[in-house]
Amino acid sequence: MQNPTVAPYAKSGESLLRVTAKAETEEEAEKLIAPVIGEIKNRLGSLVYGIDRGSMEEAVVALLKEKELTLATAESCTGGLIAKRITDIPGASDVFGCGIVSYSNEIKHAVLGVQNELLEKYGAVSEAVAAAMALGAKNVSGASLAVSVTGIAGPASDNTNKPVGLVYIAVTDGENYRIKKLLTGHAEKGCRDYNRTVSASVALNEVRLFILEKESNKKDITSFIKSF
Repeated sequence: MQNPTVAPYAKSGESLLRVTAKAETEEEAEKLIAPVIGEIKNRLGSLVYGIDRGSMEEAVVALLKEKELTLATAESCTGGLIAKRITDIPGASDVFGCGIVSYSNEIKHAVLGVQNELLEKYGAVSEAVAAAMALGAKNVSGASLAVSVTGIAGPASDNTNKPVGLVYIAVTDGENYRIKKLLTGHAEKGCRDYNRTVSASVALNEVRLFILEKESNKKDITSFIKSF
């Protein structure tokens, strides 16, 4: 393409596509750009989280406001990064009221109500614990939705054979849920910040997708947790 042009820019865990057009007026340039943006959206579908959005968290806060929903977080490996990114957005207090950093198993159990049996049998980094963390945050906060993150940021693994960069993310409204298993593939020196940043970005995106695709999400998180 020569006019408009599409230029990709890689970021940590996401990409930016810049569409540029040359024309005599801004209005003419916008007309050239519109069908290109339309084609990008057709090809990438729900991967596109916004146009002229500064960040994933900005898109999520805007969507929560649009749908009149509130969000709570339960974070382990990300250490509060999701809550930090949400509250970086002006007006986030309208949709966010509670963030729990449950770094230890004791807090996962005492505050979020994660059963010790799940922690002992499956470990903190597991889909069972991620689901229980999300449900616990939903119940504690009273928010419309809750998202949880538990994983191994690195550079060293825990006392299991699970790899660095393994992360489980869960989102629930108390009934419906979706769970994401993330493998960043980064275990080298200095990977910790990357793994935490990408985990937070994916978690925010899972919240966005949960809202947009609610009807296709799995049902009954309580039965899911009890199945373990």
